[in-house]
Amino acid sequence: MKITIGTYTKNESKGIYTVELHDKLWNINMIHEISNPTYLTKMKDTLFTVVKDGEKGGIAAFRASKFVDQYTEEGSAPCYVSVIKERNVVMTANYHKGCVDVFTFDGKLHHIQKIEYVEGSKAHFIQYDARYNLVFVCDLGLDAIYAYTIDKDNKLSFLSHYRCEKGSGPRHLVVHPEENYVYVLTELSSELLVLKLDKNGFELMSKKSLLPEGEDQKKWGAAIRMSKDGNFIYVSNRGHDSISVFETLEYGRFVKMIQNIPTEGIQPRDFNLSNDDDYLVVGNMESDSLTLFTRNKTSGLLTLAQKDVYVPEPTCIWFD
Repeated sequence: MKITIGTYTKNESKGIYTVELHDKLWNINMIHEISNPTYLTKMKDTLFTVVKDGEKGGIAAFRASKFVDQYTEEGSAPCYVSVIKERNVVMTANYHKGCVDVFTFDGKLHHIQKIEYVEGSKAHFIQYDARYNLVFVCDLGLDAIYAYTIDKDNKLSFLSHYRCEKGSGPRHLVVHPEENYVYVLTELSSELLVLKLDKNGFELMSKKSLLPEGEDQKKWGAAIRMSKDGNFIYVSNRGHDSISVFETLEYGRFVKMIQNIPTEGIQPRDFNLSNDDDYLVVGNMESDSLTLFTRNKTSGLLTLAQKDVYVPEPTCIWFD
């Protein structure tokens, strides 16, 4: 299987890389030379990445290893990009500008909406969930989670929001595939929040530290993923340089940490589960390395399989 890797290009990295996974990671190649492609995603045969272009920032599209189109505007680039495949829609969240943007794509990127938040916003995440037919946004600066409906013209409309504890810094979230729960990773307080979502909005059910008991001095949560069966949640901890594994209990209402394992590298900015849920690959940004774990589908536990695989400044891990 192939993995596409987004990076910072502050030091040795030149852009977007790919690596093969067949029991181990190998055959690393740079496929696109581009500035700061720190987050990326795919829709059908098109790769979308955030991009910095001089004094402008935005997103770029590639297909079959060739440049297709780009949309940029003055100022900082977005930090997150995601798609709605059923609608040919691309969405971005911009941490520095405090806004989210919506595009349609027909071989060209067409900007159709910008939602700007109040001063202090650090919009960090935007993602569509098909089961709810809602778009979720995490705003780290405003300590808020937003839910939006999306209309026939692909415009977002505010539905509800949840205010996290001040200074907690919600960064990313995942949605349970069957139950009515949303799991939010907070960067600054390093917690996993369990929110129930119904017609009345969000309600906090429980929360847990991302770190083992008694270890809370290095709080800097980064990424969160969920197994396809909804039974296990994985989070990465920068500073602590580890992956924590949580089991979901009582149909998803509570979570319990069952493992904390070192990433064998520095600053695990992102990681991802393989499409078959058999593997987990971590990108350690400051040690320029990937780490491979095998995953037990029954217990959810991880086992180290390979470490110190060189990729410069990895910040996003995407399984094709």
